[in-house]
Amino acid sequence: MKWSAALGLTGTLGGMGVLSGLGYVKGPQEPRPAWETEPGRVDYSLVPSLAALDKSQTYVLKIAQWYDYWPGSFLSDFRDFMNSEHGLRVETRWDVYTSNEELFNWITLGKRRYDVIFPSNYLVDLMKKAGMIYSLNEGWLPNFQANIDPTLIGQPLGNPYDRLGPQGPFVSVPYFWGTTGIGFRTTAFSPDPAKAREEVEEVGWDFLWMDSYQPTDASMPRIDLHKKMRMLDDERDVLGTGFKKAGWEWQRGLGLGPSYPNGYVVGTTDPDGDPGYQWTMNETDPARIGAAGELLFAAKPHLFDFSSTDQATSLIANVAILNQAWSGDMMYAIRPDQYLTQPMDYAVPRQGSTWWIDCGAIHAKSRNLAIAHAFLDFIHDIEQNLRLTYWNLYSTPNKAAFDALRPYNNGYDMRTDPRLYPNINAPETFRICDLTQDVGLDTLINLYNPLWFDLTTD
Repeated sequence: MKWSAALGLTGTLGGMGVLSGLGYVKGPQEPRPAWETEPGRVDYSLVPSLAALDKSQTYVLKIAQWYDYWPGSFLSDFRDFMNSEHGLRVETRWDVYTSNEELFNWITLGKRRYDVIFPSNYLVDLMKKAGMIYSLNEGWLPNFQANIDPTLIGQPLGNPYDRLGPQGPFVSVPYFWGTTGIGFRTTAFSPDPAKAREEVEEVGWDFLWMDSYQPTDASMPRIDLHKKMRMLDDERDVLGTGFKKAGWEWQRGLGLGPSYPNGYVVGTTDPDGDPGYQWTMNETDPARIGAAGELLFAAKPHLFDFSSTDQATSLIANVAILNQAWSGDMMYAIRPDQYLTQPMDYAVPRQGSTWWIDCGAIHAKSRNLAIAHAFLDFIHDIEQNLRLTYWNLYSTPNKAAFDALRPYNNGYDMRTDPRLYPNINAPETFRICDLTQDVGLDTLINLYNPLWFDLTTD
């Protein structure tokens, strides 16, 4: 779940500007198919169902997906399923990306066509508004209807990212979800992993502004942090951390502790009308964005780089002490499902962070809508979803699959792990995580993207 600066200024400002989707790039418009009644909205009475498809043809399903998110055999199993259950020959072509921005630029600047894509929830919201993804036919998604956790769809209430209006059709289905926090080597902080986690939670994002740190356990040597920390190559996660740090410092400057008012309640106000504790991941006030930017520039000299592909490997190799990271990536590196685990852990800082959902959606250039629906629904077959979450160690949004999870041979049970399911096992942690949301085109183009480009350009 990440935005990359790898494409430079043109890619960042152009791709993130929604380009042709919102009219920023003009050119010949491709005629819409008859069943697309308006941009992004489909009349499914005009779309052939699976049963109506020609069984003598070979269909090609084009997919764009994150790296390391399913085993290679998953696609071949889908092809076998389509042949055995529906008598259809389906080939799959799979492109792998490492950031939301890479995906976005592929289908805007690169004009690539896909059937199924997997953007994060806030990109779903932006693409929905641009008519770049299609409304879904829930009648073709029986597993989604039967198995999905209702608390993980239709968010936020009143303005859901995944629907065309509060009660409109869905435009995406959840794939897997997680949080953003800190991955760290426990042995640098304490011989006791639990104490190490408590310490990292307590100091939290403040580490990123330090060159060194003395653990509270006096027997531990001082930790050299200079150039041994990374932040994600992710615009929203990095800027969001800046908001959390800036809001934390603002709060302390007013002499207000973390329990004010009545704990961490995003968007509340104090009796004088000032924003309550804490700033969110979705700030749009130019002054707050500027304050976050100043802090992030101050943190940059302490960091090794901005990277989203070696957060875990650098910790395993002991060349990093702590990194901003995604929950599932860290769990996959820690391997709590195995008897021999890595001396690493994951924590959400006390200053707060974000939670997000990676989603399956149908690209508005797809002409294989029935097969695309079948693929999205195949993901939420209970057995298939179990297989995926056992493999990638991310948090499943499939309630039926979650209920069917069983402990690994070493006794580890994903269902009771607060790092994977803080909504169930650590509600006080989940409460300080904001759902990352679309902040609007003007804020994105004029404030977020220039700051991100400057921050990540040497």
